[in-house]
Amino acid sequence: MNSKLVQEAPYHPGYEDASFESAENPIMTELNQYRKMNARYMETAKKIVEFLGSGSKAAA
Repeated sequence: MNSKLVQEAPYHPGYEDASFESAENPIMTELNQYRKMNARYMETAKKIVEFLGSGSKAAA
């Protein structure tokens, strides 16, 4: 794929060392976003469980 893109791309001086290797896989990017979101939800759930387990009563 890279060779096809290189063949089709016009020449631009100064971009000889440009590479597509550093680009992150879009699937991995989405997976990392889900992991961060899941970690956030888990932390919230832990706080709720700690609050309920502490025996604190909320004023009604």
